[in-house]
Amino acid sequence: MKKKYAIVIGIFIVILFLIIKTAKHPVQETITFFPLHKNAQFIDAETMLTLIPNKQNKSKYKIEYEIYSKLDRKAYLRQDIGLLFKNGRLIKPIGIKKWQQHSSKLTLNDTVNERDSGYYEAISFHYGEIQEKGMISSVQRMSFDKLYVIDSKFTPNLLSFHSAATKEEKQWEDTFNQMNKKQLDQLWIQAISKLGINRSQYHTIPLSSLPNYNDRPLPGFTKNKSQEIIGKLWEGLYKNYLLGIKKEDGTSESLIGSTVPLLLFNKNNKELLIIFITKSQEPYLLKQIIN
Repeated sequence: MKKKYAIVIGIFIVILFLIIKTAKHPVQETITFFPLHKNAQFIDAETMLTLIPNKQNKSKYKIEYEIYSKLDRKAYLRQDIGLLFKNGRLIKPIGIKKWQQHSSKLTLNDTVNERDSGYYEAISFHYGEIQEKGMISSVQRMSFDKLYVIDSKFTPNLLSFHSAATKEEKQWEDTFNQMNKKQLDQLWIQAISKLGINRSQYHTIPLSSLPNYNDRPLPGFTKNKSQEIIGKLWEGLYKNYLLGIKKEDGTSESLIGSTVPLLLFNKNNKELLIIFITKSQEPYLLKQIIN
């Protein structure tokens, strides 16, 4: 009997130790915005898209999606996340529920099987949580890459480029840019109308253009406030978009096939709306209050 009690007490002590240890060093599967660190910064932050041709079938190929980032110091928590779009529709998220502790560098790599011509856009958010002297702060950076893939019957091989370098590439680039913009604009306009939003009250920025504001302010905001808004935006996107689209009836829908989100910054500087259209063609709205 004493031996039995000793075993039970031993198990209880082990469980209690694990509970205390977990409570002391919690690791959350999420990106959380904290006040930005005054000095920490990313030495490098990159997103890279690469075409991998199929030698047996020209129309089939792979797109390699790589994310790399390096901080100027080790962080308590490092996580990078990314979104890969083809012709304005999401085909691959990367970095979900993947993080590293006590690290400065982070590398992610994934591939998708594709076919036919396409305009690919990838946007990544690089994040670090720093804990120093009982204080928690964060550091962030965005990066972007694009890739045009042309499968034409007039060429023996696939044509791919990041930025047009020839007259032919320039023609393809203009064609894809115009087609992509027209399709997304039509979908966004329909969604805005269905949701009863007065577009004239907002500054609009596609999520894929947000990396342009790494080092400059958003319309109507200071640079510091802009970084806070961007950090909280990605926190919201991670919880309410990348982890699955939650509907009002309690069910969820995959984010695959949804459009590039459109960001609407109210000109009164008090709110940010995020609009996207799901694969089932339903408009979806997220709202962020700006203090």
